[in-house]
Amino acid sequence: MTTIVLPADLKRWAVEYLAGRLGRLGHDVDIGTKNPKTMPYPLARPLITVDELTPTKYDLVQWDQELAVNIRAGTRQNDRECDDLARLIAALLTDPTISQAAASPITSVEACSGPYPIADTADVAHSYLTVEYHCMGEMRETE
Repeated sequence: MTTIVLPADLKRWAVEYLAGRLGRLGHDVDIGTKNPKTMPYPLARPLITVDELTPTKYDLVQWDQELAVNIRAGTRQNDRECDDLARLIAALLTDPTISQAAASPITSVEACSGPYPIADTADVAHSYLTVEYHCMGEMRETE
């Protein structure tokens, strides 16, 4: 048998982590890894989508992995809710103790870009940020 090391399922872990942290802080949000097929505006509550950019092997058991987070809330003219939520999410995802969270694959926070505003065709405020981590890979036995 051989052991291979896959990149961690970081985006799904991050969705659960953010949903829990934001919920405990009193934020009622829709969060997932995909945008809904249709989005009625104005949004009933903020929409957060988490995706992952291409991982890179760092060493024998770690990967450089980067999250891409889109935050939509409020309107283009009333963007305060979106801005505040985006800054909070950036803080939560770059907190050094994230590596100690339950089932965290993260070994270190490496970089964060954003949040910054994105032009959206819909009447909704839209912010975007990326966060880069070193992550422990998922060990898997093969034949």
